[in-house]
Amino acid sequence: MPTPTEEASRTLAVWIGEHLGPDYECGVAITRDGQGVVVYLRGTPPAGLQSLAAEQPVPVAFHRAAYSLQELDPIARSVVADNPGVVSSAGPSRDYSGVGVTLWSKAPPTALAKLRAKYPVPIVFEGYADPVPLGAR
Repeated sequence: MPTPTEEASRTLAVWIGEHLGPDYECGVAITRDGQGVVVYLRGTPPAGLQSLAAEQPVPVAFHRAAYSLQELDPIARSVVADNPGVVSSAGPSRDYSGVGVTLWSKAPPTALAKLRAKYPVPIVFEGYADPVPLGAR
């Protein structure tokens, strides 16, 4: 059963997708304590989104995103392409503050520091994961 916070997060994300489109520079996240929702976006939140946020059963805050999807996506793709065997996945962080990376389990201990020095946006470590090819057992 979803919590009120999960329902609020989903409601806001669905509204954004339906009214603003999938390319709208916006991210929705549940706060660390699980008691509220944060919407990260560039610019002023549309009136409809502000109204919907006010109707939610948990607090909803709006924060300015540091980067846009158009700025982060090419960098994330480059991080993966330029670092085979080190980076298993990368993508814009949920709050658009940089690029989140997942490293291969056998990545060198200095890999994260090297990535952070190499790219013009913050590189955020999200964990270790070794991708499994589709169809593998």
